Amino acid sequence: MAFMPQSVIEVQQTVEALVSEVQISHLLPKQKAAFLCCAQCCDTAKEVKQLEGCIQRCSIGSTNAQKAIQQQLGEFQERFQRAAIRCQDNVKDSFSMYDSSPSDQAKAHSQFNDCMEATGKEFLQKIPKLRQDMQAALKHA
Repeated sequence: MAFMPQSVIEVQQTVEALVSEVQISHLLPKQKAAFLCCAQCCDTAKEVKQLEGCIQRCSIGSTNAQKAIQQQLGEFQERFQRAAIRCQDNVKDSFSMYDSSPSDQAKAHSQFNDCMEATGKEFLQKIPKLRQDMQAALKHA
């Protein structure tokens, strides 16, 4: 298994905790409300089309909230991936891939890990804004 810098692990764990928190505090209540609304549709609908429309209307809030969270997470992940690619590119620019000695390979690996550690620290600082953006997106969902 490849070495992963500690700050990258912390980003992963912190984002996972944030997602869990958002699911419990925002998404689950919206899903519960949608399910209860759908159950009422079954009691009140007179025909299948009416039932389908009612169920669709009930699910809109939950679906929009999930999409909003997925969009925020996707953008954060894309930015992190671009930063990781930048680290790779910096290493490629610094070292030859074809004529590298074991010493050069170790230096390249170390440079990449140092860059990823710095990237992890940078993105740890961005998580509070991610939380704010998620909360704002949920208000508009």
